[in-house]
Amino acid sequence: MLLRRLSTSLGLLVLIGAAGAGCASAPLARTAAPSQSRGVAVALSGQRCDRENDPGWSVADMLDLTLQVSVANDGDTAVFFDPWALQLIAAGMARAVHRADSAGMVLPGTSRVFAVRFLERDDRLACNVPMTLALARTARVSGTPIALAPIPFLASNDDI
Repeated sequence: MLLRRLSTSLGLLVLIGAAGAGCASAPLARTAAPSQSRGVAVALSGQRCDRENDPGWSVADMLDLTLQVSVANDGDTAVFFDPWALQLIAAGMARAVHRADSAGMVLPGTSRVFAVRFLERDDRLACNVPMTLALARTARVSGTPIALAPIPFLASNDDI
């Protein structure tokens, strides 16, 4: 049931992304299964990834990665999710969120999609470089953190 809810969220996300002007989301080239614990499942449901030369930075390219993070709650209690606590692990470094949706509640029996953006100057990063989304300290039930495993992914097969 939890995975069905994530599939439904993904389908809605694709429709919303197709309707939005300039905010289109694409599927990920590869992603691990959803991270699950205590009735909560977190999955990557879409991405927008660009890499370009930063005119103000002569040494490195800039990676602009936006991820859609689906959170499904099959438990009996509301889940608090904070996308600002996510971290991108890439090229051996943990990288902080540049911009994200506001933290919020995911009620029992529902799912919600949060957008999170990472903007990094680093010539070792590209859309076709394997990365991991760290989920530590992102979800809580009744104030207690939920242990969620990181999600490895590949945004694109191409260096966009």
